[in-house]
Amino acid sequence: MEVYVTKWALTKGIVRVGAEYTSEDEKSICFRLFFDDVGKIFTLPEYAHSGEWFHTLEEALAQVEVMRAKEIAFHRDTIERLKNMRVPVIAANKGIKGRGGMAKVREELLND
Repeated sequence: MEVYVTKWALTKGIVRVGAEYTSEDEKSICFRLFFDDVGKIFTLPEYAHSGEWFHTLEEALAQVEVMRAKEIAFHRDTIERLKNMRVPVIAANKGIKGRGGMAKVREELLND
C-alpha cells in the first residue's frame, strides 16, 4: 500500500512510500528507504507508528500543520523565556584545591 509518512515532515518533508503493516491492529508500518552510498544502492528498514503515517496526502498535510503549529509555539515560548532571562554571574572560587572544590564549582554551575 502507498502511505505518506510525516515523521520527518518539518526537516525533510513528507515521504510517500510503499509500506506494509507490522502489527495486527494495523497501527504500525514498515517500509524501506533507498540510499546511494558512493555508487552502491542499499535500503534500510524504517518503521512508523500511528500518527506518523497516513493513507492520504490530505491527512498527512493536516498533521503537518499541527506539527508546525506546535513547533512554532515551542520556539515562541523559548524566545520569550530568553528575552526575560536574567543572566547570573557565578563566582568559580579560584584557588579551591581538591576534588571537593571542583565538585562545589560544578554544583554551583549546574544548580538553578
